[in-house]
Amino acid sequence: MATITDVSKRAGVSRSTVSRVVAGNGYVSEAKRRDIEKAIAELGYRPNTLARSLRSNRTNMIGAVMVDVGTAYFANMVYGLQRATRRAGKALMVSSGYADQDEEARAIIELVDRSCDGILLYVEQPVRADAAEILRSARIPVVNVGSKGGEVAQGTVTLDNFGGARDALNFLLARGHRKIVYLSGQPDFGDTIARRQGIAAALAEHGMSMDDIYVVGGEFSQEFGYAATIALIEEGRDFTAIFAGDDDMAAGVLQALRHKGKSVPDEISVIGFDDTFHAQHLWPPLTTIRQPVDTIGETAGTLLLKLLSEPGSGPLRSVVDTELIVRESVGPARDQSREA
Repeated sequence: MATITDVSKRAGVSRSTVSRVVAGNGYVSEAKRRDIEKAIAELGYRPNTLARSLRSNRTNMIGAVMVDVGTAYFANMVYGLQRATRRAGKALMVSSGYADQDEEARAIIELVDRSCDGILLYVEQPVRADAAEILRSARIPVVNVGSKGGEVAQGTVTLDNFGGARDALNFLLARGHRKIVYLSGQPDFGDTIARRQGIAAALAEHGMSMDDIYVVGGEFSQEFGYAATIALIEEGRDFTAIFAGDDDMAAGVLQALRHKGKSVPDEISVIGFDDTFHAQHLWPPLTTIRQPVDTIGETAGTLLLKLLSEPGSGPLRSVVDTELIVRESVGPARDQSREA
């Protein structure tokens, strides 16, 4: 196995110069850097990361707790987080908390035990007291995404859920819709709370309140969107538009409307939230609120790296904006069409 001495001899430089290139710090001329990188490639040299971590008291490992890395939403967030950590030469370890306080605590403690240099939290429950104390005692920088986890975080990234939901409702109201159904996600989720507040704000701008629309609580899933829409139709509720809490719900809504022979957007308009990959491929293509999920992950990673490089620089905060994406699933309200 090649050593750092072998690399220094092949490149014709000192061991300390090779170390600076491998560690990514300190000045090395471009010519010498190219010679060292060529020697590393030719010799197949791999630095001893364990020895380096012992010397520097850092593992170069970033930990992340997400709600469920098996979903496209959180996989995309990890993708963005990895963009930030890879540029800094950090490895990434990710675990799911499944919106369960005990599972979230378990994931946090596991990442602390593996000596992660910093941890990103996207949790849906308050951090359990023992896990919070372990984080504080370890003095590991923490960045949280969303509304939970702030009690242990030195940095926070939030999505403008409030503004996005307000824009969605205002868009429906501008198209003449007043008989609106909102399919809401889990009531204790931070996203759900902020989006309901945004809806209330839009309604207030039009002299209305939450009592003027119909809200159905459930979960962020296609199955809920489908079942809730079927129930609305079968109970005979009169509505012209559905605001689905996310695009997975909206996919279920569109499927249910199609199965019940309802035309979108001629009879019923549908708007979603997220702008996931499949939103533009649904039929009709889904009008929705875009949240740049990968940007959220990358922004959180950047804040975490700043806390690592500049201890004591917190608290840091960043808000990621949303954008209304208009496609073909929203039309004028039925009554307005008839009057025209």
